Amino acid sequence: MIPDASICLDSSRARPAAAADLISQIEPSVALGLSPEELAQWQQDLEARLARLAQHPEQGLGFIEEQVRQCTLELQRKVVERAMQAKADAVDENCPCCQTPLIERKRRVRKTVHSYCGSLQLFRTHGWCKRCEQWVFPADKALGLLDNSTASPLVQEMSALLVSKMPCEQAEPVCARLTGIALSRSTLAREAQRQGDRAIQKREDQAQSPISIPATGPSAGLDQAPKPFTLIIQIDSWNIRERDHWGKTKSKREQGEELNRWHWVYTATCFRLEQRCRKGKRRAVITERSYVATRQGIEPMVQQLHAEAMRRGLGQAERVLVIADGAVWIWNVAKDRFREAVQRLDLFHANSYLWAVANELHGANTPAARQWVKPLLRQLRTDQVAKVIASLNELKSTLSASAATIVQETIDYYTSNQSRMKYVDGEKRGEPVGSGAIESTCRQLQCRMKRCGQFWSTAGDEALLCLEVFWRNDRWHTLFPHATITAVPKN
Repeated sequence: MIPDASICLDSSRARPAAAADLISQIEPSVALGLSPEELAQWQQDLEARLARLAQHPEQGLGFIEEQVRQCTLELQRKVVERAMQAKADAVDENCPCCQTPLIERKRRVRKTVHSYCGSLQLFRTHGWCKRCEQWVFPADKALGLLDNSTASPLVQEMSALLVSKMPCEQAEPVCARLTGIALSRSTLAREAQRQGDRAIQKREDQAQSPISIPATGPSAGLDQAPKPFTLIIQIDSWNIRERDHWGKTKSKREQGEELNRWHWVYTATCFRLEQRCRKGKRRAVITERSYVATRQGIEPMVQQLHAEAMRRGLGQAERVLVIADGAVWIWNVAKDRFREAVQRLDLFHANSYLWAVANELHGANTPAARQWVKPLLRQLRTDQVAKVIASLNELKSTLSASAATIVQETIDYYTSNQSRMKYVDGEKRGEPVGSGAIESTCRQLQCRMKRCGQFWSTAGDEALLCLEVFWRNDRWHTLFPHATITAVPKN
């Protein structure tokens, strides 16, 4: 790192202070295999770049940073390549799975590795394991390299993170600009798929033993605070568009086969009530929580959610609260896996049914509709659901068939969820009366997965959803252990 005082672009000096300072820091690294000639060549290149910058007063710090970064990449590449080879040479010629000595060994088998600083050449031993009955490269395992990929672990991580956040077409130029690595969109897509598949396997392993997984924060997991707490669970689902049978749509439809392009993604979140803080008068912010999102179905979602709830202290919670809309499958899940939990119907969904009646009777968003619905909304919020149902029953007999149908749907909805519409007690406890946390989560995921013109496969969308969940749950380091070096510690 260049101290601020050492940056001097005076062209009258034969050796700029910035280059001199950098050289003084790097010269001890000759032990890694850098020759004096290589250091001298790098020094000359850096001095030339800084001298050219000195002749352009309009080129500021950004140009200095970029030139030093570009100049240092080749030096970094040589250091990384030699350190990588040294580690590979030190690996025992045993099977990485069972530690059985390899037979039929072939040494100095070359592999090109694409890293953040350029292409690297690796030479390692190849051999046969009699016990596992497979050919293996022990050094590849030790270095974190995959059999079917040439990407270094850092490039694996960059591909996974970029593609989970944006389409490959956008990730390609972003990657080139921020890292200087030219990775094609197809390369990014393949590597992200590989890492997503690996994340799915790791997620399944973690779901089977949630207790042994470290907590995601100081108040999470099984290391409980002495005071009692409330665990909040919110569940919802949203649609994603998939297209299988590429090129066969017309023929399948001619055969009478109905193709369903839209499929459910089951999503959930859980957090402690103490981790929900008020910001201002109305807005609440959740400082720490867990996420679940899967295309695999309700039961896999339930298993993953139960594991996340255990990490958040489900077994020690004094009170568990499940908040959701009126979907029957959600309440079946709550009854099956969270039997002792208090169930609460999201107030926004409850209100929406009354608004549908008001708009049908008086016109959409008219003053008359607002005047009619206002006292009924107040009754819902104050747990007077029975009065609302009675009012709607009285009204139904005076309406047309279409309006009566909407009113009856509202009555049925409130009747089936009446026991879940206890909002006064929830507000006294400081609990949320709506499912805004999971609604916003679904919306955020849809912003990535439901862009114009996007179609997915089940394998592709599940892989990216899994990567996103690992990132949000602060378990990215379990996929990429090197990420702990630059991880930001939580307070």
